[in-house]
Amino acid sequence: MSASSQSSCISVAMCTYNGSRFLPEQLASIAAQSRLPDELVICDDGSSDGTAEIIEEFARTAPFPVRLILNIQNLGSTKNFEKAIGLCTGDLIALSDQDDIWLPHKLARQAEVMESVVALGGLFTDAELIDDRSQMLGRRLWPMMLFTLRKQKRFRAGKADKVLLNRNIVTGATLMFRAELRTVFSPIPKSWYHDGWIAWMLVLYSKLDFIEDSLIWYRIHANQQAGIENFNRTNQPTFSERLRVAKREEPNRYLTIAGEMRELEQRLEDSRDRKASIALCIRHKIEFFQQRGMPYASHFERISWILRNTSNYYRYELGWKCLVRDIVLVFV
Repeated sequence: MSASSQSSCISVAMCTYNGSRFLPEQLASIAAQSRLPDELVICDDGSSDGTAEIIEEFARTAPFPVRLILNIQNLGSTKNFEKAIGLCTGDLIALSDQDDIWLPHKLARQAEVMESVVALGGLFTDAELIDDRSQMLGRRLWPMMLFTLRKQKRFRAGKADKVLLNRNIVTGATLMFRAELRTVFSPIPKSWYHDGWIAWMLVLYSKLDFIEDSLIWYRIHANQQAGIENFNRTNQPTFSERLRVAKREEPNRYLTIAGEMRELEQRLEDSRDRKASIALCIRHKIEFFQQRGMPYASHFERISWILRNTSNYYRYELGWKCLVRDIVLVFV
């Protein structure tokens, strides 16, 4: 790769919180990149397990500058990532979790694409799944996120917003984006995970693309704050127990999703670019989840509403599986 093609400075933004168990492997994988970052910015959110000491020791021999910021107050993952991103000085920013492992060509591959396509605002990738012993699980991230080949084709055919309306498929640990776009997505609402919000902003105000290859090993373990739902774990509750929990908790989850989408709708309203078509779809999703989370007078009323909204279950949910599940929950 020529020197001219490596003109961009790369920052890595990492957030840590009690990550001492897996952090050394992640730091080592960043130091082993074929194209090293120009800086690593780490915001620690009040760790009490020696995380800061691990970072300080790593910084003494790292082949790039390491900046460690210790938060006085715990910010939570979303605002902590927003802070780390804001402190980066590079042209390209790669996000990093504290518990994964990067393949050696991860930064080089993403930066090469970003530098060759100037209109590209962000780029994410697939990942191989590993366990808490760094053993391969024989599964990849995108199938677990339901980012199917059909959705990949729709995404690249100019319908990325419709794909995101169904569910977020962008994992922040695989994401690289242009630093100049920070003004577009800041501030990030506290109700959102940072990667979901950034993905939406990149789709709405720039261009987001992906690399089909797995460029990181994404770790699945019991203590991660946000991971893959319904991944195989021990001590799973029984089917009837899961239904009872869903009956109790799902309405609040639906209303939470409606609230998140209202934040997105408000950001669009505050923008000069109103994007009327997608704003209407967002409004429809808000209404769908609001109604889904509201109490109902009778079983007949609820089932009638579900059947009238069949198309919305495919547009904003996982289709017939969620539709049937909602019908079953009526009788739990």
